[in-house]
Amino acid sequence: SQGVEATRKFLLEWLSFTHRYIPHGILVEPPQRINQRPPKYVGRDEMETLLSSANVCDWVKISEMFLGPVPDNFEFLPKHKANSWG
Repeated sequence: SQGVEATRKFLLEWLSFTHRYIPHGILVEPPQRINQRPPKYVGRDEMETLLSSANVCDWVKISEMFLGPVPDNFEFLPKHKANSWG
C-alpha cells in the first residue's frame, strides 16, 4: 500500500543518515579531527551491528523486518553520501 511504502522510504532515508553516528560512550578512542572516520563499529548484538551498517542492502533488510517484503520493482538510492561521519 501507499502508506507502507512512504514509511519504508522515510525509514531508509533515516537509516542512510543515522548509520554514521556511533554513540560516544561506545568508542574506545574518539577521533580527534573533524573529518576522521571512526574505526569499524561492531555492535553488542547482530541487530545493533545491522543498524550501523553502511550497506544499502542491510537497510532494506531492516525495513523488511518491520514493514514486510519490498515490492518486486523496489530500488533505493540514498539522497546523500557523506564523506565523513557525524
